[in-house]
Amino acid sequence: MLLDLDHVGIGPPEWDLVSLAVDYTDFARITEVDYQAFVDAYGDYDMTAWPGYRTLATIRELRWTAFVLGKATTSPEAAEQVRHRVACLRGEIERPWSWSAF
Repeated sequence: MLLDLDHVGIGPPEWDLVSLAVDYTDFARITEVDYQAFVDAYGDYDMTAWPGYRTLATIRELRWTAFVLGKATTSPEAAEQVRHRVACLRGEIERPWSWSAF
C-alpha cells in the first residue's frame, strides 16, 4: 500500500527543498547551524536565497493549512490553528504555527 505520494515525486530541487527551508525560516524547527550544515552538504545551495522562495514557501504553507482544515470540523484545536495559519498567510500575525496536535 502506498500513502502520501507527494513525497514520492521527482521535481525541481526548489520544490523538494522548500519544506526544510520553511522549517528553518518560519517555524524555527531547524537551527541556523543545522540549516547551514544542510546547505553545505547539499552543494552550497541556500533555498532561502532563491528569488522564488517566498512564493513556494507560501504555497507549501497553504497546503499545510488545507491539511489541518480537513480536521477542523471535529477538532476545536484544529479549527483555531486554521484561523491562526490563515492570519499568518494574510500577514496579519507572525508565525510560528503549532504542529503538536496534528
